[in-house]
Amino acid sequence: MTAALDLIGIPATRKARRAAAYALAGVVPALLGVPALALLAVGAALCVTRAGLPVLSLGLTAVRGLTAVHRVLLRGLLGEDVPAPPRAHPLRAANDAASWRCAAYAVINAPLGVLLFVVQLPVRLYGLALLSYPLWFRAVWQNGHHGLELTGTVPLDSWPRAMAVAAAGLVLLVAAGWAGRQLTALVRLLARTLLAPPPSDDLAERVHDLEETRALAVRDSAATLRRIERDLHDGAQARLIALAMALTRAKEALRAPEPSPANAAKARDLVEQSLGTARTALGELRDLVRGIHPPVLDKGLAPALASLRSDIESPSLRVELRSELLSGPRPPEAVETIAYFCAAELLTNAARHADAERIVVSAWIQLESPDRVLVLVVEDDGRGGATPVPPAPGGSSGLRGLSERVRTVDGTLSLDSPPGGPTTATVRLPFAAAQFAAPQQETTT
Repeated sequence: MTAALDLIGIPATRKARRAAAYALAGVVPALLGVPALALLAVGAALCVTRAGLPVLSLGLTAVRGLTAVHRVLLRGLLGEDVPAPPRAHPLRAANDAASWRCAAYAVINAPLGVLLFVVQLPVRLYGLALLSYPLWFRAVWQNGHHGLELTGTVPLDSWPRAMAVAAAGLVLLVAAGWAGRQLTALVRLLARTLLAPPPSDDLAERVHDLEETRALAVRDSAATLRRIERDLHDGAQARLIALAMALTRAKEALRAPEPSPANAAKARDLVEQSLGTARTALGELRDLVRGIHPPVLDKGLAPALASLRSDIESPSLRVELRSELLSGPRPPEAVETIAYFCAAELLTNAARHADAERIVVSAWIQLESPDRVLVLVVEDDGRGGATPVPPAPGGSSGLRGLSERVRTVDGTLSLDSPPGGPTTATVRLPFAAAQFAAPQQETTT
């Protein structure tokens, strides 16, 4: 029924009513484009002087503000989400191609918006009045007869003539409905063509994003090398130096052919001390290697997540692992490593800062042709309120650091943590299907 009403020009569906509302609301910014264009004309005329370019730039800036209103109306009433181009300096808008495209849209939309308003409202109302003429022509008395007159000589006072008027109103409604749909489609096309950033801007933004992620990767690598150097210098290297010194002292105590009981006891103590120092150094080296690439990842991401679960879980904290990594090819090593460190950081945050009692870790591979996406979700029932923390100087840490790390592979980190909880962190790491590694086994705990 509603589709039939739309066909004959009566807006009955939600989409048709929104289109009519857009025609009604859009006529005002369309008319406001006329003084803006006049300002552009003044700026163009003054271009022979030094004041011309600033005036022209200000006019273009005003036009861009006007097209921002159009974007709001397009998004709210027509469902057309047109992204805004990058901002331009108000005094340099004359050198910005996007500002001139906005001006072209304002030029075309000024008559188009008025025409759309006329078709959608006055013409339709006139058609409805003609369609309903048989219902009210008897109530009109003019020049000694009922009904109106056609050209002042032909009275429309009979039922056949009233039905003919109704038929003309129906035709007018159908024509107005068709014209309104075509004009609305034209408005959508113009908005996508002139108001949206051109493909070159998208390419430049993509290049800028790649440059930024490459800089993040280089910075992260440099910070990792500095951390390794610092840990080796302050930790394992110092332990090994102490070990060498203790063994040297033990050697000196045992240098005599028959050492005294005191020297022998001293040598035994030094050897015991050296053995403890060696164990400590080995532990620090093991932790350092685990921080670079956890050996458990050699078996796959699912066993690595299970290892994290056993490390974090306690009597007051339950960790549930839902791994849907099916048997088959594994994601690339870099993707698995990033997912592992993200899971470790998110689990640590939930355990230490959120006062959580239950954490659920889910991981699966989502098929999105032609690529694949490794999805990692960490949910906890803690107090919530988590927000990304700015990275520390010389490195990155916290949720902000995770966001920067996942960006190096074009991944994303989304966080939903309202005050009072619960908190849900979702990590998405895309990779090409051709980058699959060796098979891995599914693990569900």
